[in-house]
Amino acid sequence: MRHRSIALCLLGMMSACSSTQYRNANHPTYGDAEYRSDLAECRKESSTTTTTQGYDVQIHVDVDESKAASCMAARGWQPASK
Repeated sequence: MRHRSIALCLLGMMSACSSTQYRNANHPTYGDAEYRSDLAECRKESSTTTTTQGYDVQIHVDVDESKAASCMAARGWQPASK
């Protein structure tokens, strides 16, 4: 459970760096909160966590960004036109 919390925290920090604006074609009223929630869920579903035990515990999270992007597209998210 602790590993999952750490992974979610890392995913949240990475999603905060996003500079592209998105809109949801299926739900036009959705905003940044819904975008971040969907992105976190899609990245979580598209990630694998590796833990190495030893003197110090190391946790490594790999996100398959193409799977996460496909998940977001399936939820209706697309880059907004400027």
